[in-house]
Amino acid sequence: MPVEKTKVIARLKALFPKANLSQKRLDALADKLANKPADDADDAAIDAVINGFNDILSIEEIAKEDDRIRTLESKSKETLDPPKNDPPKTDPPKADVPEWAQALLDSNKKLEGELEAIKSGKVVETKKATASELFAQSEVLKRIPESVRANWVNRIDVNSETSFEDQILGLETEYSELVQGSADNNKYAGPAGGGSTDIKADQAVIDKMVSDI
Repeated sequence: MPVEKTKVIARLKALFPKANLSQKRLDALADKLANKPADDADDAAIDAVINGFNDILSIEEIAKEDDRIRTLESKSKETLDPPKNDPPKTDPPKADVPEWAQALLDSNKKLEGELEAIKSGKVVETKKATASELFAQSEVLKRIPESVRANWVNRIDVNSETSFEDQILGLETEYSELVQGSADNNKYAGPAGGGSTDIKADQAVIDKMVSDI
């Protein structure tokens, strides 16, 4: 069984007191790292796992990136919040409207529909631009190869009720697991008890796994 998540979170806070990690980020990191140490691991063993992860992906940089994402997402929400709905317009009875006036009303309604469609398209474009900007701000995701980065950006569902921050957090977790898995399985690792503690993930292997997703 993995060590308790609360122990991992406590050690993360102790090791990186200046990192403004959100609770969601702490939970995500704890979920990932709790399986690494032995069941009866002490603080020193947990610290070794956390520091090993930090050597690959800087926890303080992740915290800074979270701050930027929250700020950008807040600004985006303010921009995209729809105005309060006006009371529905009621058309005058057709019997009291001259034919020429009715034609004008029908034309105006059609124009309103076209403008609404344009507005909806603009909102989607704005959301996509915001998602792309948040993705580009990620210190984790900017390591994804340029050739497949667009595919990963497109995995952000701009119409989902799940916030961009949570979706990007999920992508970061997925990519971090690929990096960690490559590091754990590095074929150049030494024999048990004699391996180097400075093993880095094979970037070529990571790029191949990322492109296959």
